Amino acid sequence: MRFPLVLAASLLAAAPLSADRFGDCSHSAPRRVSAPAAGVTRVVVIGKAGSLKVSGRQGAADIVANGTACSSDAGDLPRIVLESKRSGSDLRIEAVIPEGMFFSLASARLDFEVVVPSNLPLVVTDGSGSVLVENVAAASITDGSGEIEVRGVAGNVTVTDGSGSLSVDNVGGEVRITDGSGSIDIRRTGAVVIEADGSGSIDIATIARSVTIEDDGSGSVQVADVRGDFSLLEKGSGTVDYDRIGGRVRVNKR
Repeated sequence: MRFPLVLAASLLAAAPLSADRFGDCSHSAPRRVSAPAAGVTRVVVIGKAGSLKVSGRQGAADIVANGTACSSDAGDLPRIVLESKRSGSDLRIEAVIPEGMFFSLASARLDFEVVVPSNLPLVVTDGSGSVLVENVAAASITDGSGEIEVRGVAGNVTVTDGSGSLSVDNVGGEVRITDGSGSIDIRRTGAVVIEADGSGSIDIATIARSVTIEDDGSGSVQVADVRGDFSLLEKGSGTVDYDRIGGRVRVNKR
């Protein structure tokens, strides 16, 4: 089984050191950055520890991020900030949590939400914590750990995920996924390609084109209401159920 999850794994590696202490928000402060959307053709969002939500809004003139910095140590709080930087036609919004905080006894996180024009594609890199992406032109997401929800994307969606559940709904283009562990639920999309999945259930339904699962380790697979083909090229343990497939079916088990 192959898992091209190097970046997601590196993000995941640091997360457990502070993940069980995220509940300690003894000290907090609001954070906000904004930039004009004029001339921007892509938005890059980088989260570290904490929840992240990115929403597309039709006709938005500015790209705005609002959040809350949290720390169990008041002295660390001023260093937990949001930053925005323009590079050519890319706009980058990043949660800054100094690296040393992940290895200290203090907890630190930055929960934030970003509003972008709905016609812009999005690139997200996140360490730990939940991620919600909605109503954007296209999305590429790399995540270490935590729940991911993607909905209302006009174009293609790519997800590379270390661990945590993944839900994708109402995507106009192709959905391509590489996943370590956690359940996968996909509804109402174009073509679906799962390049590799380590463990966890896979539930796919109402797909406008074909479904291809290249390599699945363990967990149940359920596929229904697919207009095109259904191909499961390599399967470890777990049941496989499919129904109402418009094209050809190919299932290979080890």
